[in-house]
Amino acid sequence: MINGASNNIALDKKIDEIRKALGDSFDVVTETVSLVHDQIITAYIDGFIDRDLMNRDIITPLKNVIFEPIIESNTNCITKKALDVYEFANEILTGQFGIYYKNEYFLFDIRKWEKRAIQTPDAENVTRGPKEGFTEDLITNTVLIRRRLKSPEFIIDQVKIGNKTKTLIGIGYIKGLADCDVVSQIKLKLQLIDVDGVTESGKIEQYLERKPLGLVSGIGLTQKPDIAVTRLLEGKVLILCDGTPHVLTIPELFIDNFKTAEDYYHRVFFGTFLRLMRVIGFLISIFLPGLAVAITTYNMEMLPVSYLETIIGAVANTPFPQVIEILFLIIMLELLKESGTRLPKTIGSAVSIVGALIIGDAAVRAGIVSAPSVMIVALTAVSSFIIPNLNEFTTIFRFVFLGLGAFLGILGIGIGVVFMVTQLASIDSFGVPILSLKSKNIWRDTIFRVPFKKQKYYEFAKQDGYINDI
Repeated sequence: MINGASNNIALDKKIDEIRKALGDSFDVVTETVSLVHDQIITAYIDGFIDRDLMNRDIITPLKNVIFEPIIESNTNCITKKALDVYEFANEILTGQFGIYYKNEYFLFDIRKWEKRAIQTPDAENVTRGPKEGFTEDLITNTVLIRRRLKSPEFIIDQVKIGNKTKTLIGIGYIKGLADCDVVSQIKLKLQLIDVDGVTESGKIEQYLERKPLGLVSGIGLTQKPDIAVTRLLEGKVLILCDGTPHVLTIPELFIDNFKTAEDYYHRVFFGTFLRLMRVIGFLISIFLPGLAVAITTYNMEMLPVSYLETIIGAVANTPFPQVIEILFLIIMLELLKESGTRLPKTIGSAVSIVGALIIGDAAVRAGIVSAPSVMIVALTAVSSFIIPNLNEFTTIFRFVFLGLGAFLGILGIGIGVVFMVTQLASIDSFGVPILSLKSKNIWRDTIFRVPFKKQKYYEFAKQDGYINDI
């Protein structure tokens, strides 16, 4: 009787110790389970494990053992041991099921939690090609890639980032295609990140980029497994972050923003046409407002007389210079985009469309802005949606070129082009200049998509010295 009481006291102390190591939260479950001749302590996070597996493959077999149970051999799950209570607690916090028995800590991987189903990402809709998109679960994302890349040379290394969150980060690459120096640099930079928590790959991107104040990081982004596999075959490195569907690709050239996986599913000429449309849309979204203001303010001789008369007649009836009109409309556009993004999907689309129509029409009728200014900003807005990955870049430089065009005319636009190209030329992604049209790791097709039979791939690039082995 005395031995039983002392044993219960020891178990109670051990439960307190385990709960203290786990944080003593309401969702921490620690229970004493009675076996035939002894007792064990079970510990897990509520909602993290499969209770059916726990009862069927662990608890029930242990209760049926007549003599002293051997945890490893009397359960139907793979078992591993923890060295101390702190390692035991850390593994339980990742979702594992734990048992304490006779001064030993046992762990079982029976994790199961709710996760979002695989869906098509809103930002990367396609008319032809796979519709699947990444989810917030790291293992699900690696499976989506493995289904398409059945190669033993595809490696995924794992690191943990965050002193509090301990977020799992996967580093994926194809051995023999990826540059070993790039892989080593990425691993080193990730290991040097000292922060309490990482919840999204956007934070990792900012830690990895060399120029934090630059508008382009040299790090790509995708939510589609087929694009991720294409990038891997080009010799790039993937960074997968548990808890987010956004996967980073390194290195990312500037020209890669104009290419999509869908280009390769179409015929050569149509694929090239789509890329040219993206380039034209990119140029319009950046230059059109500033160029329009520069020409109508300083260089009117560049316009046909009939068109110039129309613009002068429209602007003459408004109280503000055209640069103020366009600036007002661009700010309204950004406000509508932001409100449409934050509101629920059904309401947001209605607000964006109706708001733009009503505000634009009302502003023209009230004589606040001219119709040509509305047309310029509308064309700029449509063009900016073609390349969502460059949204930050196009938005900032749109204001830069608008200001330069208003103050210096065509000369200001030229100065802005030099500044923009200089900034882009100064950025490299882990040793690869982002303005390169041909890096040592990618197919040699840029704006013009060449047929697959003409593309020089791994073996040719390796002969030319573009690829290093790992």
